[in-house]
Amino acid sequence: MNEIFNPKTVQLQKNLAALNEELAKATLLPNDSKIRELIDARRFCLAQLQSAGISLDQTRPNTSTNQITNPKIDDLIVEWCSQVKTTSKNQVTFEDETFCNQFIDYALPKIWHFNNDIVVVISPPSAKIVDVLKQRQQKNIVVLMEPNSPQTVLKSLGMTENIHLCESISDLERTFALLQAPAQKVIKISCSKEGLTTEDAISEAINAGKRTRFENTRTAARFGNSWATNVLKNLPIVGKAKNIHELSVKGVQDAVIVASGPSLNKNVDQLREIQDKVFIVTALRSLPVLQNAGVEPDLVIQLDAEDDEVAKQLSPSTQYQIKNFLFELIVNPGFLKIPAKQRIWSLAQHFFDVHEHFGTKPTPWSVPSVSIYALCLCRALRFKNIVFIGQDLAADGSRQYADGATSMLPAHAKMSMFHIEVPGFYGKSVMTRNSFEYQIKRCSELAQNWRQTQPDLNLVNATEGGAFIEGFDHMSLKSFSQSRKLYDISTDKKVEFNDYTPISDVDVRDYFRQALGTLNRMIEFSSLVIKLDAQKEKTRGLQKKIQKTVKKFQALNDTTSLMLVAMQDRISQVIGTSEKGQNIGTFEQFFEQVKKVATELRIAIRDSQ
Repeated sequence: MNEIFNPKTVQLQKNLAALNEELAKATLLPNDSKIRELIDARRFCLAQLQSAGISLDQTRPNTSTNQITNPKIDDLIVEWCSQVKTTSKNQVTFEDETFCNQFIDYALPKIWHFNNDIVVVISPPSAKIVDVLKQRQQKNIVVLMEPNSPQTVLKSLGMTENIHLCESISDLERTFALLQAPAQKVIKISCSKEGLTTEDAISEAINAGKRTRFENTRTAARFGNSWATNVLKNLPIVGKAKNIHELSVKGVQDAVIVASGPSLNKNVDQLREIQDKVFIVTALRSLPVLQNAGVEPDLVIQLDAEDDEVAKQLSPSTQYQIKNFLFELIVNPGFLKIPAKQRIWSLAQHFFDVHEHFGTKPTPWSVPSVSIYALCLCRALRFKNIVFIGQDLAADGSRQYADGATSMLPAHAKMSMFHIEVPGFYGKSVMTRNSFEYQIKRCSELAQNWRQTQPDLNLVNATEGGAFIEGFDHMSLKSFSQSRKLYDISTDKKVEFNDYTPISDVDVRDYFRQALGTLNRMIEFSSLVIKLDAQKEKTRGLQKKIQKTVKKFQALNDTTSLMLVAMQDRISQVIGTSEKGQNIGTFEQFFEQVKKVATELRIAIRDSQ
């Protein structure tokens, strides 16, 4: 099975031996372009071997007595790549193609995967170094434009494939959270001697983004099949709902985000007194607490897929029409039966072909919880003051949720899981669990990054219990209200939607038609691979036909997010990273799974029409 994902190592070893010999000859007749081409090819070849699990220190190619990592060749490359040290580094030189090439020679490690690894270019004075990287087949380039960077560079780079433009440290973090490339290695190329953003801040943003992406991948492996199925079932509603990118709020500067932690009961009455003065955002789970206290939220959010049982429990919690109900299309279809004056949908970047088909944009952030999603949303809506309540992220004795919040808990949220000690709101330690600890760190990272780029943004944790969140001001909701003189503020808050072209039923049917065609072909390819694989020991020449069919399958698979998301756990089983501890080891096992999942999605499409 691993043949699908790993290169042919024997051929790669032969290629590397040949590259070593060519390099030895090329250095005798200096030709920078040729030597550079050979070194880059060697970098890529070594990376492919490393990805295949080959020991680069011990394995010997069949065609040569040289070790894969030939010390003489390595020394030669190091010396040649040090040419940049003889050139003075300044703003002008980064506009020179020769210097840019020399600088990249020195910056790139000896093992480099041009398709998967990432180059971060910081404050380029021109687009030249980015152009040179593209010429050298670097696929993913992240450009961080600091406040002192020329705007002409930003315009010249434009919206180019595989070029990710970031205008702030928070943009950089978000980019790494959403990157599709593995990003196993990341190098930073600073083009400015006096960068405003420190090396530590850049590294922290990159690492935070990668952690978010890792958590998202794990979640996708656990729920991917449900997500894909639910998206298909929920697509018919998009024509009757608004998109998150059309949402705007006017007439109010203060937002209160309501989570469902135990401390919510302490300040929900205070929230009722100021509800006309602030914009209230809440998770669906917290809605019963607000209703019982006479608080009507402005926006209710549901993101998680949830099973049918949880959906049934949550859905009856509203006896009236919610003002605005925001949901990811991955949610259980049962949630869409909840009465709402206005529905607003969003969809993560996982489903790239859905966005491409409808001309929509993915959710602009990737986050692990409703409260952090709401935090990012409120910032995007340009609220000046954003306040958390009920954001405990810790247990209060035997309680995880406020009285009146829905009590149905996921299996991993048992009290025995609260074994991690963290600083509390009032100074003393409190107990939390792994997922909550991650959310605490995520909130802190966002707060610290935003304070650097938006110093006038005021973030307040008015939870009055639970965990301490670094980067937030900690005070009671009453104290915040008094400091803002909310009782004296006159508000005329309005939720508005920008003009947009609505998605028609015809658009949805057309997507279903295309998706059905793709799924049918994937089932056809899978059946053929299984058939050929069963005969390969008896019939010569079938291996090439199998490989050709697998390539066609992979090319087709790359065009549909449905299967990529739905098969995430199966792929994890193939490469041995599944949390279930199961592995899929043969062509037959994998492609039988493909047929099974594709058939399930096909049924979901037909049921949705």
